[in-house]
Amino acid sequence: MSVNDLQLWNRTPPHDEAAEIAVLGGVLTDNDQWAEVSDLPSEAFYLGRHRTIWQAITLIMAGGKGVDLVNLTGVLERQKGLGRDATMLDEVGGMSYLIGLGERVPFAYRTAQYAATVRDLYARRLLLAHGLRVMRAEAGVEGEPLATADLQDLAASVPMPAAKPSSHVVTGAAADQGAIEYVKMLASGNSPALKTGFPDLDTVFCGFHPGSMTVVGARPSMGKSSLAIGIAERVAAKGRFVQVLSLEMKASQIAMRQLCHAARVRLQDALSGQASETDLGRLVSAAERRALNGLPNYLDQPDTTLQAVERLATHLKAAQRLDLLVIDYLGLISVPGRDGDENDTQKLGIISRGLKTLAIQLDLPIVVLHQLNRSLESRPNKRPKMADLRQSGRIEEDADNILFVYRDEYYNKETDQQGIAEIIVGKQRQGPRDTTARLKFHSDSATFQSLASDSSLL
Repeated sequence: MSVNDLQLWNRTPPHDEAAEIAVLGGVLTDNDQWAEVSDLPSEAFYLGRHRTIWQAITLIMAGGKGVDLVNLTGVLERQKGLGRDATMLDEVGGMSYLIGLGERVPFAYRTAQYAATVRDLYARRLLLAHGLRVMRAEAGVEGEPLATADLQDLAASVPMPAAKPSSHVVTGAAADQGAIEYVKMLASGNSPALKTGFPDLDTVFCGFHPGSMTVVGARPSMGKSSLAIGIAERVAAKGRFVQVLSLEMKASQIAMRQLCHAARVRLQDALSGQASETDLGRLVSAAERRALNGLPNYLDQPDTTLQAVERLATHLKAAQRLDLLVIDYLGLISVPGRDGDENDTQKLGIISRGLKTLAIQLDLPIVVLHQLNRSLESRPNKRPKMADLRQSGRIEEDADNILFVYRDEYYNKETDQQGIAEIIVGKQRQGPRDTTARLKFHSDSATFQSLASDSSLL
């Protein structure tokens, strides 16, 4: 460790005294601000006197009373301080310091913003402390150095400030009223669920609801990636923000397929350098048209961890630029300490549970692709079933919806279903299961199109 490194570790931990004072004084000045900042733990305050004052405020507010200088002073006076015959009121600086809190608040209505600063700096202190723990564990300061896999697990488990506690108890009557309001919203055409954009599929599939995780499963070369991208583009064309995490194909490769399909240019001609001037003109026109419609954003990063997915989604959601997250595919997400295991059932279970939790926390629909077991290849009827999901137990339990992609022409060259793909709804919490929709599959561009309407050509 260099001298500069030592200086970094020995510096004063990040904090903002003025922001801490503004939060304390903001609540004292305007008790209505408490509802916006009550989730802030006392540990978020770096200065000890501020932690003590916040604990006293929390105690008073938890009792259903408003806080003011009188009752705050009383609570602190009744608590014994560290010094002989001293009270906690003495420890925090006395009545004069409490009075000064209110006087040093720039704008009480911005208390939540000041609290966000305090919370962010608390998260940074937690992160720094965690980094030090990892360094100590690697060096074996308190015992034997941790094995590399265990050290990776420790490094990945970055602590975060506790979330705001909330009550999830709902009375039966309130639940009924909520259900009625939901039905009214659906009847008015204001469903919160995102449609796939394929009319044939939307007649049997009830869409991607906020907080849901949908698994799209298929054997290789069936078109699961193409279906997911087709859905992503149709959702984006409706003005929604869609983020695609492509862990298998580069964004340019995905765009090539979709663009050629929209321009009615043979993908093979484009890739082999045989595209004519007319073809190029069509591609340019299609790109301009598609840009006006709205398109998904892509992140083509082959080595992406579960934690990186969580950070990206949280950031985009906070910026109000994420309505649908599509991940291609589940098995390529890394979990530090778990990658390379002979049996990756536990790893896939961790990823599945993590993505479902992320969907709930962000109130966000997530679509994740997953490969099926090759055992179905030995059956006469090769249409997928729930048991065909690789390491299906955890994934089947976490998923709200499961869609399977099947093309009979892949196995049966003499089938009368040439160019037809079956989208089998194996599971959906908001509608019927074991139903099937049929879509047109263009093998030359590996893209899907609705049989019901030509308008699905974007």
